[in-house]
Amino acid sequence: MSDGTRPHGASWRRALRLAPVRGVALAALGAAGLLLVLPMAVALLSGAVGTVLRIRRLPVLRRRLAASWSRVEIPGPYLPHSSEARAREGGLYRYGRRLYASGSTARRKRGARKISRDPATARDLWWLLLDPFVGAPVAVLPAALIGAGLAGVASPLWHAGPGSAFVVGLGLASVSTGIAAGPSLIRLHGYWTRLFLRAGVPAAGGGTRWWLRLWRQVQTVGAACLLCALAVCGLVLAALQLIAAVFSLVFGLVPVLAQAVLVSRRLVNLWRELLRHGGLADIAEPYRQPPPAPVQGADGHYAYGRTLHPGPLLPSWLAARRWVLTDPATWRDLLWLLTNPVVAAVLLLGPMASVLAIGLWWSGPAGFAAALLAAGAVLRAAPYTLRVQARWCALLLAPTERSVLARRVHQLATTRAEATGVQAAELLRIERDLHDGAQTRLVAIGMSLRAIEKRLGSEQPELRAMAAEARENSSAALRELRSLVRGVHPPVLAERGLVDAVRTLALAHPLTVEVTADLQGRAQMPVAACAYFSVSEALTNSAKHSGAQRVMIDLRHRAGALRITVTDDGRGGADPALGSGIRGIQRRLATFDGLLDVASPPGGPTTLTMELPCVLSSARTSTSSGKD
Repeated sequence: MSDGTRPHGASWRRALRLAPVRGVALAALGAAGLLLVLPMAVALLSGAVGTVLRIRRLPVLRRRLAASWSRVEIPGPYLPHSSEARAREGGLYRYGRRLYASGSTARRKRGARKISRDPATARDLWWLLLDPFVGAPVAVLPAALIGAGLAGVASPLWHAGPGSAFVVGLGLASVSTGIAAGPSLIRLHGYWTRLFLRAGVPAAGGGTRWWLRLWRQVQTVGAACLLCALAVCGLVLAALQLIAAVFSLVFGLVPVLAQAVLVSRRLVNLWRELLRHGGLADIAEPYRQPPPAPVQGADGHYAYGRTLHPGPLLPSWLAARRWVLTDPATWRDLLWLLTNPVVAAVLLLGPMASVLAIGLWWSGPAGFAAALLAAGAVLRAAPYTLRVQARWCALLLAPTERSVLARRVHQLATTRAEATGVQAAELLRIERDLHDGAQTRLVAIGMSLRAIEKRLGSEQPELRAMAAEARENSSAALRELRSLVRGVHPPVLAERGLVDAVRTLALAHPLTVEVTADLQGRAQMPVAACAYFSVSEALTNSAKHSGAQRVMIDLRHRAGALRITVTDDGRGGADPALGSGIRGIQRRLATFDGLLDVASPPGGPTTLTMELPCVLSSARTSTSSGKD
């Protein structure tokens, strides 16, 4: 039934009977809503979309009951939910200016922003706060009148007196009033509900209603109180972090420091998220990347520095402790945790404490008026104090230029490693395709030409000569292709590793080459290929320009770097500025942050020292070989 009409007949009599019961139910739901004001405010500040939607069920239920019982239309006010997040190129999901690996995270943040900016959310909060004091008394009034009237009617049973008849008459009037006024009061409650829970209408000129602006200011004060509570929690975590540092560094309880720092970082990241969600500051995380997991050596031990451990647990703890101790962001977070409560108390709690002080200092109407003025000033100043607090947080929590540069370097190094890994895999694929495809076909062609040559015999010497020439050309093409395959990616490098690949170079070299190696495993394929071709270029230079008779190659792995030394007994005088071969080695090593040192005095010997950062894995290799 539309608004403005009135039920008749059976419907009206039913409304008379049920109005008191319905009023009690509506009042009970309103009282329950008062308990949800603080959880909903905290959920809005923290971006907990699911919690807000669950709390929103109460206003939705109240809207439906009020519309059904009061016959007042109350349309749904909420904006439609956001669409599903779509993956961008690379499998990442965008929200604002940030990319997320999970589509649910981007969808949750988009939903939190949609809900926080929905005017119906603010009206729900206002309704939850005010309905127990305005709407609930109106709804429960019929039941209260009937209850008071019944008590008056029954009063002569336990207290008879001269005025009993008057009390009974007054009770009957109260019961009649409650029953008669029930539907009208329920209808009045429906209008009250529609005032807050209907779809909002923008104010003239596109502005915001005054009560919505006031609610936003109240919400800002609530955010300030929440941040102050988190600041106190941060002070406790800072104290625990200092205690954990003492126990870890002095008493040897290694893992407690890293765990305490990680817990503190969760709180600091929560501050960053709240400031970003409130539109106050967008503070990126400045932390360094965690260390990799320890790698088991060939002897079954795990190394941390120069110490070997039987298991991976203690090396991982030591690496984590060193990671948090050497990260400058750890100490900046600690300084912020220790000083932030003072700053928050001055900026956020100071104005609110002044309101309480004024109210306690003055009494009576003057004190109440002064407290109201101070409260208004606090509401007006709260957004500005929050901005100052956000700038203070950004001063210590934002990444420094040095940390931004370090993260950028790490990102570029990771990207470069991925690119070189893809390149190495592609070269290996090309080598396999040439080996299994083109080489096989050339061998088959050579065999076919050999068979044709035999079938011709001596009867057709010209055709036989042409077949022999074609066979020689196919053999030459096969040799060139095999040389090309070895230049693209030597098969022995992939099958046997760097040491055996260098030994193969030594066996095929015209000079006497001695190879010694002490490697506790195999290098990654891109690094091994770079080292292999660098050694090959160095051997070529020795054969062409040095006049040497003997070359010595030494391969070792120390302190996370592959160290290769190539020494010949030639005339010396090698100059990197004049030789394109040495510059080629430098460019090849620079791709992996490698270094080349050239020592070549006149008269010799010439020593090339190459260093490549790498991590070894698999079995230990220690060999020595020579070619006489």
